[in-house]
Amino acid sequence: MRPEEVLARRLAAEIDAELANLNALEREFENRPEQDDSYSLRARGSILHDLYAGVERILVRIAHELNGGVPQAEQWHQQLIEDMRLEIPGVRPAVVDSALARTLGEYLRFRHVFRHVYGSALEADRMRPLEQRLPATLASFRQQVRAFLCWMLGGDQEERQTTD
Repeated sequence: MRPEEVLARRLAAEIDAELANLNALEREFENRPEQDDSYSLRARGSILHDLYAGVERILVRIAHELNGGVPQAEQWHQQLIEDMRLEIPGVRPAVVDSALARTLGEYLRFRHVFRHVYGSALEADRMRPLEQRLPATLASFRQQVRAFLCWMLGGDQEERQTTD
């Protein structure tokens, strides 16, 4: 097996493991507390935070292996999303489409707020739209990452879908 094939298979396995973690997070999300008290908001905020953190771990792995590393700008988290939205001719297709990139940017902004304010400052009305879109966002992310892995491994996309 050629070294680049080994690299691709290792990266795919790492991404598959992270997708499994996101699947577990989605199951946890289904049982989230519905109340808007501080404790429940903190728990729900943690799930939204973890969602983006898992997505970003996948994007960072791809950036390290195929883009030569993560962006070095001060706003590197946002730049990472933008980089993953771009097709790099001769290197790789886009990992996510523009619509998903915009949505991921919203989760990134929430993650920033979650990390930098006290939990008591979380607002249910601002979290609900992210919570409502979480299942569709994860489904879209999984589908687009699977398509990317299929390209990377040169295989059939249906093969990749059996890993969930």
